[in-house]
Amino acid sequence: MTFPSRARRLPLALLSAGFGLICLSAPNAQAFPFFGKKPEASTKAPAAKGAPRAQSARTSVVEGPSNPTPTAEQTAAAKPASAKERQAARSLDLINQSAFWLGELEKNPTDAEAALEGSIALRRIGSAERAVQLAAMGLQVKGESPQLWSALALALVSGGENEAALQALQKAATLSPRDPSLQSALGVVYDRLERPDLATTAYETALKLAPEDAVVLSNYGLSAAMAGDLKKAEALLRRANHSPLAPPQARQNLALVVGLQGRFEESERLASRDLPPAVASENVAYLKAMLNGGENRWTQLRQEKTN
Repeated sequence: MTFPSRARRLPLALLSAGFGLICLSAPNAQAFPFFGKKPEASTKAPAAKGAPRAQSARTSVVEGPSNPTPTAEQTAAAKPASAKERQAARSLDLINQSAFWLGELEKNPTDAEAALEGSIALRRIGSAERAVQLAAMGLQVKGESPQLWSALALALVSGGENEAALQALQKAATLSPRDPSLQSALGVVYDRLERPDLATTAYETALKLAPEDAVVLSNYGLSAAMAGDLKKAEALLRRANHSPLAPPQARQNLALVVGLQGRFEESERLASRDLPPAVASENVAYLKAMLNGGENRWTQLRQEKTN
């Protein structure tokens, strides 16, 4: 069996083979999969020099008298939610969070906080295009907000618009140069664009700002694995897993890198800490098949198991 060497860049398909996928940290500590599903629709990004244009968050318009007299209930409903109500909304499930913040934008389309929170929630439920729209709305009000530029970038990445996301992240990093999560995010996007040298520079910058940040270390570790440097990848991922704040993906990424070096039993033990034993075993079988003969060999094994 031949294992990848340092000089060989590993294919993305192999690195997304059912193990923990690379995660990207946002300023609000959100994380999302590095290799997600294809976007529902293409999204367009603005140039990083100014805030983008966007349509209103409203989904429908009810026609009525030109100057209707609002009822007491309508007047109360039009008032923005209080700070206490907004804080409570953040503990709701993502569907209800999305509905809440969209409702706040219906009341006031210039509510930058609602645009930011709504964009994050919509992106996390898979509505990348709508998440882009809301972030763009917020940027029309607060064009120098690194949080909104970051939210726009995350939504664009979720929609597969990596070049546009890079512009937005560069703007966010310019506005908040000491935020390690933004540098880590830049590294992830550079990896997706197959620019490993720039990705390494971004991760190194992030580690100077936060030397033991588990998310940064996990992202950097998987980046090193993609570049074929498995020893470096393992060292970074072990550092990530020493942190009590390590995301679950960090251990799955370590399991993947250990498996790529042929230590399959150790890989399966690591994966089993977060996954059902059968799933961990299947991940290792997939990895062995990929290393032995590619994805076609894995398809053959699955068919044999089914029959």
